[in-house]
Amino acid sequence: MIEPIYPLNDAEKNRLLASLKAAFTIPLIDDVEDFVWEAVFHYVKEIRLPDPIVEGRTKRLFDAVAPDGRGWSLKTLVRSNCAPGIRFEFVIQRANIFQKAPILGFPEGLNASSPVANLGNALIRHWNQKHLGDCIVQKVSDPRFAILLKNRQRQRLAYVEFAYPSLNEEEYEWQWSREQKLGLQGLRAGKVDLKWYPSGTQLFQVVEMPLNAYYFEVQWQRATLSNFVDTVNRMLGE
Repeated sequence: MIEPIYPLNDAEKNRLLASLKAAFTIPLIDDVEDFVWEAVFHYVKEIRLPDPIVEGRTKRLFDAVAPDGRGWSLKTLVRSNCAPGIRFEFVIQRANIFQKAPILGFPEGLNASSPVANLGNALIRHWNQKHLGDCIVQKVSDPRFAILLKNRQRQRLAYVEFAYPSLNEEEYEWQWSREQKLGLQGLRAGKVDLKWYPSGTQLFQVVEMPLNAYYFEVQWQRATLSNFVDTVNRMLGE
């Protein structure tokens, strides 16, 4: 990705460190991911965290939305190396463009033998439909993407926050990764930015960690289960 980066301010960095230390201490969770990462992020950005038990959860694109129109798609990944320059990928959508070809602007249909530009444009249109639709429903005018990388010991971490606009068909070139046509690659500015695998219809985003991401360490110690439960119940007066 080559979108603008939004750095954390000092107060946000302090809240990120404090909340991660607290989360990793809790013996009732196995990692900071999914809803736990969402909760940490809401604390960092000082926005209200919806209660999933009372309010439920959705499969919308943005996991956190601020009243001012900022919306974040949140991801976490475990990597052996959290240094600048590493590249990694993650699923952003299932995109069955062969089945949905007519509604994506290809009434004649699409298959693995179709021109790669048509396949790539179909993927971008499929993604943009999701992106635009969720921006409208979730009232997001400033879409962003934030990821937390963790090493296997969960002590060395990295955070980066990008702008997350819709995709532009004209910015991509497409090619099959192999002659067997097992994977389609979308190149942007000469680097692979998107990957799609027809067998599973999964569309992947490829990200490179920039030098100006936030790289940091967290020192924490796991609480014992009995001590943690007893402490929480004492706090609740029970």
